Amino acid sequence: MPAETIEDTANYTIEWDDDIEAVVFTWDEYVSGQTFRDACGALLDAIKQNNASKSLTDTRSINAHDAEDQEWLQNDWMPRATDVGLEYTAIVHPDSVISEMDVENMMDGTEPSGVKSLLSSDMDEARQWLADR
Repeated sequence: MPAETIEDTANYTIEWDDDIEAVVFTWDEYVSGQTFRDACGALLDAIKQNNASKSLTDTRSINAHDAEDQEWLQNDWMPRATDVGLEYTAIVHPDSVISEMDVENMMDGTEPSGVKSLLSSDMDEARQWLADR
């Protein structure tokens, strides 16, 4: 079954994927600051509206997030995501060491949230991991 589009903007797309029962967030353009936070807010709304416990974030078309956005994601967004029921998140990053390190740094600060995460450059692996949850 194809994914159902929830929101499609120039910067990102949010979908519901019945096959893995997850909200799928795809970054289409690099953004930062308030634009980044607004996009993450839209993801949070989609998680809440779909009563989702899983999310898949595809960052393959962008590079690193800046330090302020990473800190905000760890300290502000992630606690709110757990409050609305997020339990599992898979992040697919570009196949590069720098991108992998960026995502790892960003996720290191989210471990206390209790959300279990997978970081991968392989979309099939990420989808399977979420499907198994």
